[in-house]
Amino acid sequence: MNWSAAYVLAGLVLAPWLVRLWIRRRPSGERASRPRELANAELVYMETLFRIREPIRLVAKVDRVYRLPGGSLVLVELKTRWRDRAYPSDVIQLSAQKLAIERQTGQTVEPYALVSVLRPDGRLRSHRVRLLGLDEVLNLKRRHKAILDGHLRPSYALSEASCRQCALRHRCDRPAPH
Repeated sequence: MNWSAAYVLAGLVLAPWLVRLWIRRRPSGERASRPRELANAELVYMETLFRIREPIRLVAKVDRVYRLPGGSLVLVELKTRWRDRAYPSDVIQLSAQKLAIERQTGQTVEPYALVSVLRPDGRLRSHRVRLLGLDEVLNLKRRHKAILDGHLRPSYALSEASCRQCALRHRCDRPAPH
């Protein structure tokens, strides 16, 4: 037998073994979608509801919350979408979750969070976002209430593309985009 045939035979024997080893070591479930920067963190909450009454009434359901080695918490929001990016609505949602967790548990939540976007093609990427502070969250709540009460007119979206996808487009007085 020549050496090239021996290498082919060895490859045929070793390849299935290497594939099985790789599959066994590949993370699955929560570990597979965990952002790399939280590899050493502990998962402490998953799909958990938090409720507070003060400073505003709020119910927030978190996707995942991790405890860093120093003890503080980091929020992770999982999204499935075509666009690989975090949106302002993600920041608002995560900021409300931060407020609810801190007020209900007394634990410290980091001023940033991660939005992990899973695209339909299977690519997963995490985006780090800065969370809103308490005053910013309370101002958003006041603005929302003023709009609903008719004391303040809502402003148009900055992007006409956002308007085209808006569920309230049929009730809006903004001229239709050309």
